[in-house]
Amino acid sequence: MSFCARKGKPTKANKSGVATAADSVMTRKETAKFIYDWYKPEGSILEPAAGSNVFYDLFCQPKYRCEITEGTDFFCWDKKVDWIITNPPYSIYDKFLEHCFGIADNIVLFVPVAKALKSNKIMKMVEKYGGLKEILYMGSGQQHGFAFGFPVGCLYYKRNYNGKTLITLRVAQKQNNESKFYST
Repeated sequence: MSFCARKGKPTKANKSGVATAADSVMTRKETAKFIYDWYKPEGSILEPAAGSNVFYDLFCQPKYRCEITEGTDFFCWDKKVDWIITNPPYSIYDKFLEHCFGIADNIVLFVPVAKALKSNKIMKMVEKYGGLKEILYMGSGQQHGFAFGFPVGCLYYKRNYNGKTLITLRVAQKQNNESKFYST
């Protein structure tokens, strides 16, 4: 079955054939705002896994969104954009990243940071696309309301980038029910 033939049904995991709970991890508003303010995207921007629109609502025009549960499948999207910023489905990360590389010049994915180096396949895809410009470490998943404690952050991929990868440490700390970020 092609990706576009699913007609709004959630994507299945790569090998197990079973969608995982990790694919429905919603990003908090304060985390999305921090990420948006950190990268300051300009130009056209796509949120391909919009969920509750916490990133999309921050974007300036021209802006676009996809959400599989609403019948808008990212894998059917073919319009080129300047930026993609999202918290992608983890179980299909490789395929998702590959599709991002085909349509955007700048890609920011809020994910467990281990995704950056998860396989030689990913490393070859990144090298062909350009490069990983920055790994922004933002603490544990639990600090961002996720059910897991893996280190999370943003992976910033840039088309035709061939410089060094910057590793930036920012840690979320809860104060008065709000996440605050500080440098380490």
